[in-house]
Amino acid sequence: MDPVNVEHECVIDVMFTGPQRPSFGDLFLLCGDDNPNFPPTDPRWGSLDNLRFEQVDDYFAVLDEDTDEPVIWLYPLARGSVVHHQPGPFEGLRLHYDPELDSSGMVAHFVDVVERLANLLPAQALWGQQREPIGLPIATDALAARVQRFVDTGEWRYQV
Repeated sequence: MDPVNVEHECVIDVMFTGPQRPSFGDLFLLCGDDNPNFPPTDPRWGSLDNLRFEQVDDYFAVLDEDTDEPVIWLYPLARGSVVHHQPGPFEGLRLHYDPELDSSGMVAHFVDVVERLANLLPAQALWGQQREPIGLPIATDALAARVQRFVDTGEWRYQV
């Protein structure tokens, strides 16, 4: 899978600003299990297992309830790029929402994912290619409105 084009995608990077960084084992806790090959280093990640992430290919995703298509992707970031087959630690996480595959209305869940991941460790959340800060604490109503505008305007249809 290629990293997403952040110019015409609904993408938020959560960049960790403190010394603590998640490992692959920590991210795997989002799925509700320990990975036997990559033990977690921070058990707090297990508190986010209700975000409904599953391991899909080399990354993590939340699947549409009706179609089982990945609607929200989570990609680990190292040195500013999406990485796979890496144990971490990671400097950030890229969250990608795909409205084209969303038949069950997951905008609110996407906003919840962004907020909860950005609040777990000291972090800065950045919107799109311009990497515009979206604040901490995240104004969830404003972010939900922004994502909904993205969906309503059909901006995601102009992918190159």
